[in-house]
Amino acid sequence: MGEESGNAKNEFRKLARERILAMSEQQRKNKSLKAVSNLKSLDEFSRAKCVMVYVSKKDEVDTIGLITDMLKSGKRVAVPFVDEERMELIPCEISNLEELAVGTFGVMEPDPGNLRIVNTEEIDVVVVPGMAFDRNCNRLGRGKGYFDRFLKRLNGGKKVIGLAFSEQVFDSIPVEENDAKVDIVVTESSIIRCDAGGPRSGLSRKKFDVHKLATSSLFMALFIVLRAVPTFPIIGVPGGSFPVSDVILPLYGVLLEPVHGATVILLGTILGFLIKPPRFLYLDFLPPLVNTLTVSLLWRRKTWLALLIYVSVLAVFMTGPFSLILIHLDLPGLEADLPFHWLHLTAIPVSLILIRLGNFKHKADPIALKFSGCALLGTMGQHSMGSALFGYVFGLTGMINREGFEKIWYTVFWIYPIERMLLVLVSTLVGVPAIRVLTRIIWRPQNPS
Repeated sequence: MGEESGNAKNEFRKLARERILAMSEQQRKNKSLKAVSNLKSLDEFSRAKCVMVYVSKKDEVDTIGLITDMLKSGKRVAVPFVDEERMELIPCEISNLEELAVGTFGVMEPDPGNLRIVNTEEIDVVVVPGMAFDRNCNRLGRGKGYFDRFLKRLNGGKKVIGLAFSEQVFDSIPVEENDAKVDIVVTESSIIRCDAGGPRSGLSRKKFDVHKLATSSLFMALFIVLRAVPTFPIIGVPGGSFPVSDVILPLYGVLLEPVHGATVILLGTILGFLIKPPRFLYLDFLPPLVNTLTVSLLWRRKTWLALLIYVSVLAVFMTGPFSLILIHLDLPGLEADLPFHWLHLTAIPVSLILIRLGNFKHKADPIALKFSGCALLGTMGQHSMGSALFGYVFGLTGMINREGFEKIWYTVFWIYPIERMLLVLVSTLVGVPAIRVLTRIIWRPQNPS
């Protein structure tokens, strides 16, 4: 920063601070309420499912009531955590204000020992403070650069809203290349839109694309390798076996956005045919894709879309010409017809309950609960897709007749619940610790789990 520019910025900071301090506490309170009301009136804010918002200091527009209202309305709330070592802001989800304590620079932050880091792909709106703004939506912070670095690494499509008192808005303020603009400035008396759209700099988009390519390549390579490592055999498929890669599918769903994760699985499976030949007419990518996509949507609270995919795949399985709806049990002291798909149906409410519990703070690990709920529905969707492919491919090609299928389904009936529960358990034991480590690694360069 040039000395002249730095001095000019400090003059605007000083002037804005003097204007704020000249207001009485009641005036600041009243203006905060009006500014927050204007923020809530924005369509972008109303539609947002996940909002990152600063926790206010005394000389800023008060956001404590805003955070409380958002939590009550069901919005996901992320607040900044300052990583002093890396000089970065990390968005972390909170469920109530009691999770906050005084942290860096005297700002209320989440407990550093229990951070629930949010991948910024999940954030719809970012509400930021500032010492000064202008009519072109330029922003002047306190001089540390934390928000500037964070905002310039955001990918396009995220609405960034500056929240301020009207006393902090000037016709023009000095800015430099490293200073990040906002899309909208909201005060108690005005709403100023810039809406430039697109990335906040060409360089940030380039960095994001390079990072995303590197991340995709790494995950794809890991998937290809683990897909070639067999575990237990697939009943009815000669030489077929479940791959180790099934364990990491829910983790991919959590770490990668839906389209990104689906692309990695699709390309990874196709490239993996060079190592492990296809079993289902080159459609082998469908079962793991259903798993990852279901988990990714559930984790990001796109529940209805995830359920639509899950139910559609289950319907394809249940209505297949070689599927069984009922299994007749004739055991000593027990004779009954039981639904073959009982666990597929039971998984829906159980998964949603676990995910719901994972959104609240309690003694149990919320991330583990939410992850296991997502993994359960994901792996059952994968089983439905795999079983449907098995039925259509091996049945319609005449490789297995109807009687053969009936014997296989009777055997699978006893095995698949144990198999799927083991997958959920192992996926959770591997995935939850990995999330705590990898989310931060993925989040940092992407900025963006």
